[in-house]
Amino acid sequence: MPNVLTQLFLRFRRAPLAIKTGIYLLIGYGLYALLLGGLAPWVIKSQTPKQLQQLLGRQASLNDISINPFLLRVRLDNFALQESDPQQVFASFSQLELELAFWRSLTQGAIAIDHIYLVDPQVNVQRLASENGQAQFNFSDMLAHLETNQAPQAEATEDTSEPPRVIARDIRVTEGKFAYMDKVANTELSYDELNFSLQALDTKAYSLSLPEDENEPVLAKDANRYALSLTGSDNGQLQTQGQFQLQPLEVSGELQLAKVSLLPFWPFADGLIAAKLSDGELSFQSQYQLKQQQDQLHYSTHKGRFILENLLFSDQQQARVKLPLLALDNIRVDGDNQNVDIDELALQGLWADARLDKQGLDLQQLFMPAMPATNAKPDDTAAEAQVEPALAQPEAADETEALNKATAKEKATAHTAAEPNKAQEQEKQWLLTIGKISLKQADLNLFEQQQSDGVHWRVYPLDITTGPVRSDLEGSIDYQLQLALSSDAQTQPETSQGQFSSTGAIDAKAFTVNGELTLTELELQQFQPYLTPYLNMQLESGKLSTQGKFTANAEGKAHFQGQAGIGKLLIKDGLAFEPLLKWQNMAIDAMSFDSEANSLKISNILLEQPYAKVMITEDQRTNIGELIRAEPPGDNSAAQSQTKQSQENEAPQQTAAKEKINTKASTDKAFKLDIGSIAIKNGSAYFADNSLTPNFASGIEALEGKISHLSSTPGTKASVDIKGKIDKYAPVTLRGEVNPLLEKPYLDLDLVFKSVELTSVNPYSGTYAGYYIDKGQLSLALNYQLEDNQLKGDNHLVIDQLKLGKPSDSDLATSLPITLAIALLQDRHGVIDLGLQVSGDLDSPSFSFGSIVMTAITNVITKAVTAPFSLLAGLVGSDEELNLVAFQPGIATLGADAEDKLSKLAKALDDRPKLQLSIEGSVALREDSEALAEQKLQLQLLKASKLAALPDELSASRFPTQGKLADALVELFEQQLKLDADAEKDKVKQKLAEKADGEKVDEDTLLTVWHMGLYNQLLSAQEISNNELANLAQARAQAIKAFLVDRAAVAPERVFLLDSKTEMKQDASQAILSLNAD
Repeated sequence: MPNVLTQLFLRFRRAPLAIKTGIYLLIGYGLYALLLGGLAPWVIKSQTPKQLQQLLGRQASLNDISINPFLLRVRLDNFALQESDPQQVFASFSQLELELAFWRSLTQGAIAIDHIYLVDPQVNVQRLASENGQAQFNFSDMLAHLETNQAPQAEATEDTSEPPRVIARDIRVTEGKFAYMDKVANTELSYDELNFSLQALDTKAYSLSLPEDENEPVLAKDANRYALSLTGSDNGQLQTQGQFQLQPLEVSGELQLAKVSLLPFWPFADGLIAAKLSDGELSFQSQYQLKQQQDQLHYSTHKGRFILENLLFSDQQQARVKLPLLALDNIRVDGDNQNVDIDELALQGLWADARLDKQGLDLQQLFMPAMPATNAKPDDTAAEAQVEPALAQPEAADETEALNKATAKEKATAHTAAEPNKAQEQEKQWLLTIGKISLKQADLNLFEQQQSDGVHWRVYPLDITTGPVRSDLEGSIDYQLQLALSSDAQTQPETSQGQFSSTGAIDAKAFTVNGELTLTELELQQFQPYLTPYLNMQLESGKLSTQGKFTANAEGKAHFQGQAGIGKLLIKDGLAFEPLLKWQNMAIDAMSFDSEANSLKISNILLEQPYAKVMITEDQRTNIGELIRAEPPGDNSAAQSQTKQSQENEAPQQTAAKEKINTKASTDKAFKLDIGSIAIKNGSAYFADNSLTPNFASGIEALEGKISHLSSTPGTKASVDIKGKIDKYAPVTLRGEVNPLLEKPYLDLDLVFKSVELTSVNPYSGTYAGYYIDKGQLSLALNYQLEDNQLKGDNHLVIDQLKLGKPSDSDLATSLPITLAIALLQDRHGVIDLGLQVSGDLDSPSFSFGSIVMTAITNVITKAVTAPFSLLAGLVGSDEELNLVAFQPGIATLGADAEDKLSKLAKALDDRPKLQLSIEGSVALREDSEALAEQKLQLQLLKASKLAALPDELSASRFPTQGKLADALVELFEQQLKLDADAEKDKVKQKLAEKADGEKVDEDTLLTVWHMGLYNQLLSAQEISNNELANLAQARAQAIKAFLVDRAAVAPERVFLLDSKTEMKQDASQAILSLNAD
């Protein structure tokens, strides 16, 4: 063997140089292959785990490594890097293969790689519980270990050399897996299919664009193409592909996200809002460009599309918000011009279920971001303290808003004066432009319990479309809005109960809006739950419609011009649940509202088939009086307490703002209302009184007419012309002028009723008059004037052929003699014709229109029955007291004055045929007794003297001194008084002589005085009995009846003599007349 080797060595030495060189190369190549292909893998396989453990502090394993020294290919199989727990793997791969392209490196002067393949790489990343506020991951210990074992490095010097060119034919990662577990957020992300490819890598190639300063560059269109795809456990995919170049840097590609579930990501947002994401998918695609020019990076995207599908938010119990589709179409981003353009933002089928109660809107609480606790500024805290008490009171919401605006405006003014304008210092802002925003088929549900006991509201479908919208708010935003509204107190409504649509433009920068709106058949009964706490009524039906044009701004200025109407209105009262108010249609053909001018102008209002009913129940309550519900005392006191507390908490600046608002309010224009006309077509009204027995009911039908030119402008008057029929036949008209809109209302109206059947008011006449009515018609003409709050009324009442029926025996009947009143007021044609004047002061707290009219009527009746003869005297134009007929003392003969009075009375009785006259004689005890005594004495003298007649005007002082009459006087004196007449003469003579003082007494004087004494003594001796006086009284009554019947032609059956003797009146020499009804 040694000889063989020796021979070979000798032959080698003698061989030519070329052969020697080849053998040397062959031996070297063999050693190279042996070391690189055999020894190196063994060393690397054995040392790699150790070095990694030393470097990272983790155990590692490598199953196999192979190196092909001929192809320059290195392959590593089944590598794994363990977790800190060796039982778990942090990162691994099944195979990593690298193959260099040696000859390409030589020919192209670059680091050439044929391919790099990474198969089945897996990485498991975990976020652990934080320590000291720093995020901790399952690789944090490796980083710390690496930093600890890293040798100090010398200060790096700037390397200005150009990096080498690197080219690679194919770089690929296949079947990769990535898992992320967040133990803080308690979520896990898993991606089981990760694939990446990079084709024709060339770090020096111009694959996208050519530089301007290169000489004849070549565009490598196929270089640097990359693709990445990632598929999650939910089958959501991320894909991106494109091309890039490094010098200058430029990237162009396309990114796609498809059906990526949002649920695994939601725990990262847990705690930010109370709502929970229960479902949702994200899709996104876009083309993008990134380019570096002159040390500046330029980027842009186009053809972008962002989609959220099946978004579902829930609370702890049920779904609250659903969004089947949200899409942003054709998204374009221009980084140079800082523009983001989106063709359309579309939302499809949004569904929300919310609750509004005393605590507020629950969706606001669900989606309100949880703000971290911060130290509030004193001013902010004070501002909140000022606003919150006011917000707690719904009725103070408008005032609170105004106060807050005023306060904020003062703060903003002070802030602007104190700080410079920062807007000029800011760089150019990004501009977002959305070509169109659309919301289709939205379904919004609200269960409202703040102002009611519970109402389910639904807005469905809701469609909103806008024109272009800019983030700088330049230009107006065109919009279209359509929605249907419905509600139900029991369950979620299914059918629409009103539609609303609007088109117009919004200037978001100027805070103005103008457009057109249409409200179609909004059913008003759905608002009944909000009326129930305040009104005792039932809104059964009614459809509100309106359309028109409007403008409004943030300063509260608004203008509306259009038309409106309410159809098929039906309101029932809360007592008997019968119709209270209804109409077939109420139409406003043209209206104009201007908040700045504080005016409302209406052209015409047409009421078709309006109907109103007033009803009195059996317990004497009215459906009108019971309309307003009494406010619970507790609620009122609580509100007052809360208002007082709010006032005490007002800040000084808010109080000042409130004073400014009050000052402004006091100078605001008074509201101006103008209505061209209010027309009534085929209207009716109904009145029922169930408190009477029998019940009363009456109605006005066929109401037609118009109220024209109604205005709140001082000095204007509206004309009224309305007509109708009571109980189908009796005409009623209302004409005149009125203006109830003035501070002091004006009224000049004529109300006329003709031929109203009085039998319809039998329940009232029976209850309050004490009689039912068998027959009669009422005509009434009323004129009322109201000026300066002073009411004057001139009324004319005519009752024709009134005939009372049987008595009702009502306990509520008046004590006035109704039959007498009727007989007094009803003329011979069966007509009662009365004039009533009324007046009143509207400023008086006790003023009542009905009371003054009833008072006037009652006064007329009372006056008639208490002074009936005054009424009769008025009929014949006299002011005498026709109820008393005077007589001369002692006689029953009528004088001329008495006859004249009785003639007038007879004439009045002729005009009041239902009256009956009663007569009762009377005497004056002293005067009539004296007269009868004198008559009795003179009759005795006539009889004793046997004369044919006594002298006229016979009396004591005019008694004859001699003759038969004188003799008869002496005879009667001695017979009746049993005295000596001559002795009486001597006494008279002696007294006359004493008075004559010695002068001779004349014989005629002596006889005259003597006869006077005799006469007077006889007269005093006469006795008049009560029977004689009673006969005188009865004779006087008979004399009056005789005159009335025989001479004045009064029917004898209408004149009655009362018993004047039994209870003889002794007050005066007269006859007393009284009236009764037939």
